[in-house]
Amino acid sequence: MRILCVCLVGSWVSAGLAAETAPAKIVEVKGEKARLSAEAPRVWAAGTKLKQIQTLGPGSGTPAPGAVVSSSVVVRLGDRVLEKGKDYLLDPVWGSVGIAPGSALTPKDEVSIDYSYSLRRLDSRVRTADGREIVRRGEDQLTVPQPPALEAGETRVANIFVDYHSDGRAAEEYPMQETAAQAKTASTPGRIPRTLAKLRAGEPVKIVCWGDSVTVGGDASSAEARYPAVFERRLREKLPGAKLAVKTVAVGGSHSRQWLWPDKFPQPKPGECDWAKVAAEKPDLVTLEFVNDAGLKSPEMEQVYGEILSRVRALGAELILITPHFTMPSMMGFSSLREAEKRPYVLALRGFAAKRDLALADASARWEHLWKEGLPYVTLLRNGINHPDDRGHALFADELMRCFE
Repeated sequence: MRILCVCLVGSWVSAGLAAETAPAKIVEVKGEKARLSAEAPRVWAAGTKLKQIQTLGPGSGTPAPGAVVSSSVVVRLGDRVLEKGKDYLLDPVWGSVGIAPGSALTPKDEVSIDYSYSLRRLDSRVRTADGREIVRRGEDQLTVPQPPALEAGETRVANIFVDYHSDGRAAEEYPMQETAAQAKTASTPGRIPRTLAKLRAGEPVKIVCWGDSVTVGGDASSAEARYPAVFERRLREKLPGAKLAVKTVAVGGSHSRQWLWPDKFPQPKPGECDWAKVAAEKPDLVTLEFVNDAGLKSPEMEQVYGEILSRVRALGAELILITPHFTMPSMMGFSSLREAEKRPYVLALRGFAAKRDLALADASARWEHLWKEGLPYVTLLRNGINHPDDRGHALFADELMRCFE
């Protein structure tokens, strides 16, 4: 297999020449060996994944949605070029491949695949120490590009998002309008009085972080970068004498109803989700994160979360509700990366907490604010879908810590 990179060199262009912003980098892959799945390709869940567009590294993770140049895909069996639709099927967004119905191909046949894919980039409009404005080029990445570093005396004026397949001329600029500290969220100090009193008195406190794949750690780069670990570390720094234990009780792919009523809802794996696992920890405080609850409408959300609140209180514990991060635009119903939160579940969750004087860590509001900080929020989605990178995990910890003020 050969991988060829097509890119432009140069670290910056003068700020007045927006049309000269370098296009997105295209990478060509030749002769990738694969055996095609008998399953029809369907988003990230089915089909054979092209290795180089998998978000955790070649052959690991989900495909980066939108990265593949679908017209570039050529599949060969030996020297014979196979026909799309007749021999194989291709999902043009996810770059997944499968055997077409009626094809003579079998899952045992080794094919070779040529394809191209795009990277994305964040450039920065920078004011230099001597007052000039330049555009400095960032590093090309598959899903989570970061702005280029500043040099001494420089100021970042804006970031320029060069998304997949961009020719550079239509790159979207995100001026630095506000700082992270200026973000207004609905996070609530003072609503976990018993937990705070015990921590300050030096009494033992058990905190259970309950949730789904994001609480498990999602695609964080290490165990230490997962938000429960970041949260615990910051809490220990804030209260160095505290007798504190933080336990993660979470299952990837799960939603809260599976934990509450495991007999009524199919499990990711049999027996994985059960409220008894939360109760067995005898927590003083439960934090709750379920991005997989985002499909709940307001009336159902009220019923489910009323049950959660009842069970948490029956344990003698307090509760912090966490609003979820943003996911890929199609899941959010967004046509722009500057749109405000509008998921009914999140709006209802904020209202649920306010009406009952419950603690809330409003991570959603921080993601909503990112564009004002010069960051298109999708550049914090490690898998391009619904798993935050380390910066996204840190935002959860930021908002949780506000509950301890």
